[in-house]
Amino acid sequence: MKKGQLISLDFLISIILVVLSIGLIMQLSEVENYNFKDKTLRDETYIRGKTAASLLVNSPETTCELVDIRDKNKIISPISNCLTEFVLPYPDCGGAALNKAPCLTWDEFGTNHRTFKPIRKKFLGLTDDYSCYLKVVGGKANSDLNAVLLTECESSPPALAKNVYAIKLNVMINNGNFDAPVKTITIDKNEFEHCISGEGLCTMYPATITFMVWKNE
Repeated sequence: MKKGQLISLDFLISIILVVLSIGLIMQLSEVENYNFKDKTLRDETYIRGKTAASLLVNSPETTCELVDIRDKNKIISPISNCLTEFVLPYPDCGGAALNKAPCLTWDEFGTNHRTFKPIRKKFLGLTDDYSCYLKVVGGKANSDLNAVLLTECESSPPALAKNVYAIKLNVMINNGNFDAPVKTITIDKNEFEHCISGEGLCTMYPATITFMVWKNE
């Protein structure tokens, strides 16, 4: 074999090795980029989910309200980890509601004679590109029954979502009062003290909420 042919062969092998190296580097770069995006989405979902869970049980827009016993419209403070049960049909939504949709747009932030607070996604800091799931176990005097919350969260957990934030929350559900046979978001000081001491009548019952948040694909 001539000298020129050896040089050409070495050059060709070098070119092939360079091309293979570039291809390998590009593949590794794509994998690294995918892993980075996946971690970013996972971290973002975690932050959104944790924030939403905190707002669910602490926000004045979603929780029960401690009121003055002499004036039910005078709010003393919100009650963390206390949510209000919702039961259909509910005439306060403008007629006997056959589904919960009309109630989600009714009196979002509440005025006088408030009887429930819808749990809107925007109250949880969730934008349209995020979804949530909420399930209640307990929350009623009858331990065989589960309380119902009025919420925009899905009625079933995600089937295909990759990154899902999930948490279990221990809460109290307020599902009635003694002044009228209706649901209420308010609890006066006497009722609240009964619940704390365990003496006397209390309309708040313990429940566990399974709460999930994920980003829509």
